[in-house]
Amino acid sequence: MSRTNWAGNLTYRAANVVSPKTVAEAQAAVRGATEIRVAGSRHCFNDIADTAGTHLSLEHLSRVISLDKQARRVTVEGGIRYAELGAYLQAEGYALHNLASLPHITVAGACATATHGSGVALGNLATAVSGIEFTNAKGDLVRLSREDDRDTFPGAVVSLGALGPIVSLTLD
Repeated sequence: MSRTNWAGNLTYRAANVVSPKTVAEAQAAVRGATEIRVAGSRHCFNDIADTAGTHLSLEHLSRVISLDKQARRVTVEGGIRYAELGAYLQAEGYALHNLASLPHITVAGACATATHGSGVALGNLATAVSGIEFTNAKGDLVRLSREDDRDTFPGAVVSLGALGPIVSLTLD
């Protein structure tokens, strides 16, 4: 079965698709692959996310991990989509400062590509990220935060997937 992007105008050539249900399974997929890319919601109109190797789908890692009401921050898994997060936050009486233009976009994908969001004063969606956790090429988890990693954090948030799959994000 061939997989295409959201619009259907790009067919991916990935030989393998992996959809882990846990972070540990995502780490194992990274460790076991010779070439791997995160497919996200496949809302990409070029082949930057394509690979002849393995496509990693984080569709099953789509939970809200925590809501810190005092700090006004939410931590989510890397596969959550804006529709899911928006509904959760609304039910809790919160919202993000900006949203993606389409509900099926993954939060991690929009942030990693510095896309979506509107208005000069508001900043794009990546500006809301205060913490990130990703799996590096060795399969190890790396955690960075705006407060603790001031020199490397901004580049990690908008990494275009170059650092590895984002398994969780903390958002203001």
